Amino acid sequence: MKNVLKACALSILVLAACNQSQKSTKENDKKENASVVQLKTDDEKIAAFKDTAQAKLHVFLDSLKPHALDSNYRFLVKSDFAEGADHEHMWSVVYKYADGKFTGIFADSAIVLKNLKIGAPVLINQKDVEDWAIYDYKRNTDMGNFSDKYLRSQQKESK
Repeated sequence: MKNVLKACALSILVLAACNQSQKSTKENDKKENASVVQLKTDDEKIAAFKDTAQAKLHVFLDSLKPHALDSNYRFLVKSDFAEGADHEHMWSVVYKYADGKFTGIFADSAIVLKNLKIGAPVLINQKDVEDWAIYDYKRNTDMGNFSDKYLRSQQKESK
């Protein structure tokens, strides 16, 4: 029995080492293949999209309230995440709103930030929402995502 346990422990250790090696490779691939758009801090169009998202946030909230935990819907908000001087504007899936804050999980792939991983719990202030999106899988529709077309155009220009 002890030999079986030792063999299992060794297998787990080897598997963990392999997973760590694969993880490092995946992170390098992610950085090389990532769709990163560099914008000026004072980009007027992005500021306008945030204003639009904030002005129409009531639409998002009206849909989130009855459908937050409905698997036919996915609710996302984009906000700024920071570590020191580094910032990334990324998406989180949210499932609750209370007291001016959204509760959810981080859903994007951080490129610069090291301490934020997919699936990490997040709490986002309503005033920090830069964009939002609602995906209705039952009707195959989406709403929001105001900045998407502009960001895609900027991504093409930077290549």
